[in-house]
Amino acid sequence: MASNTPRPTKAERRAAARAKAQALREEQERRERRLKITRRALLGGGVVAAVGGTAALVVVSRRDAVAGDPRIPKGVGGDGSLTYGAALTPGSVNEGAPVLDVYFDYACHFCANFDTLHADEISRLVKDGKITLALHPCKILDQDWTDIVMNAMGVVLDEQPEMALTFHNAALALFSEIFASRDAGRQTVDELADTAKKAGVSQDVVKAFEKAVKDNSYGKWTEAGTNAFKDKKLSATPTVFLADTQLNLQAIATATALTEAVAKLPAATATPTEAASGAPTGAATETPAEGGAEGGAGAPAAPSPEPAE
Repeated sequence: MASNTPRPTKAERRAAARAKAQALREEQERRERRLKITRRALLGGGVVAAVGGTAALVVVSRRDAVAGDPRIPKGVGGDGSLTYGAALTPGSVNEGAPVLDVYFDYACHFCANFDTLHADEISRLVKDGKITLALHPCKILDQDWTDIVMNAMGVVLDEQPEMALTFHNAALALFSEIFASRDAGRQTVDELADTAKKAGVSQDVVKAFEKAVKDNSYGKWTEAGTNAFKDKKLSATPTVFLADTQLNLQAIATATALTEAVAKLPAATATPTEAASGAPTGAATETPAEGGAEGGAGAPAAPSPEPAE
């Protein structure tokens, strides 16, 4: 039976074709913008300059390849990093803004001290569109506490992502407190869960921490971040880059130092420039010993964490 639906006229078909072509062009432009931003945010400290633009495309492809993998939380790249723009949602960026890359281990008390000092300042810079924050968690100290926090963070990223950055700050503040007390017995899922609830993470999300830790549900995320740290030939945490320039930690040891550093940047700082590599300079850091054990000459040892239940 012939359809009663009138066939579109030639003019209508042309208009539809133009609209489709325009949509394809706009999508391609968005894809190219995302690729450019992702390259800046993910590669951070000098990889583009060190090995060329092709490597950037390879890393971005690795990010795309793990999309939808349940062992990698939503919003996280294949190199284990996650970015924050003004919306403070994981995976967001402030387009055109310089990137602040922070490489850290949740069991590193120097990292915890750095975050405690700068958390409010960084949040303000991100909200104001002055920087994109790129977090690069890794496990270089071979501590179970890292696994506990990474798995709990994975749950938050998947189930309550709007609380992820707040929980990140709270987890590092907790470790700073535990380290100062030298009470390793507090490094438990229950202690972290209590901290999460106080920070505003919902009860239902917190309940999922124990199983995630027991199953090491997000172990692939931890592995990806650790491999990225090693691939960049970094040697200690925290390692911090601003606009691809490695920062001297002693020079940013005040609560407004990052704001001042951003203000001193030249006008065009979003494009990767010269490579910065090696260990962080300046203030105390933690370095992995042979085989990944914690240590580092002169660095205080972190308290032994509780094994995951």
